[in-house]
Amino acid sequence: MRRKVERISMALVEIIKTIPEVDSILLNESAETDIVNPYFFLSLDVYCRGSFPGVNKRRTLFENAGAFESSHVNVKDRFFMEDIPVRIEYKKKDRIDTIINDNEGNLWAFHDNGTYMFYRLQNGLIMYQQSDWIDTVRKKISYLPETFWAALRESSMRSMEHYLVDLSSAALNSDNLFYIVSLSGYLKYLCSFMFIINRKFEPSRRRLADQIMKLDIIPENFAGRFDSLIREDTEFPPSRKREVAKLLTKSLIYLF
Repeated sequence: MRRKVERISMALVEIIKTIPEVDSILLNESAETDIVNPYFFLSLDVYCRGSFPGVNKRRTLFENAGAFESSHVNVKDRFFMEDIPVRIEYKKKDRIDTIINDNEGNLWAFHDNGTYMFYRLQNGLIMYQQSDWIDTVRKKISYLPETFWAALRESSMRSMEHYLVDLSSAALNSDNLFYIVSLSGYLKYLCSFMFIINRKFEPSRRRLADQIMKLDIIPENFAGRFDSLIREDTEFPPSRKREVAKLLTKSLIYLF
């Protein structure tokens, strides 16, 4: 089965690299997951010069694909190739360069997904490159200034504290829906904060649980408190989780 995955990956790359605008193609680590794992899929990041190929052209390129669909929010295609789920996302080199060269002036780019953009650039397997652009990018993001990390740290802490207030209010008002939404936001920025403190790029949220406990810098009692927040347990209703979140947030302040 692994040979099948490799064969299809290479076949996709051979097709994509015929697009004149393509500079680099990276295969993301989701392809390394066991094929029977629900998290398995082939994910390719395609970095382009100038404009992207239109959806009709891309659909024609993958004429043998099944269930082809395209997102108009991000230039992303999803389909099946010989029953293997595939996701291809097209990205502009110029946008990446702008964010890297003025990372502090473009903090908005990290608000929703943390530093996952850089994680993909750093860890994706290079399947094709027409220039040394991806090598240059990797060198740049390996030496980001301390001011960048400090700005991200402040931003993630503010967002975390915002969601802490919301989940506390929701717990006191027995508003279950708002509580769940607020706890989700709190956990999202909590994880971002932990990776920022460790000067590591944030992985896919599918891999957060695997990697967050392996970080070098973790506050005392973090593991137990984090587990209390994410597990379903009648002994930890919203009122108790609210107190745990307060203690956890307080412990993070000493990491500044």
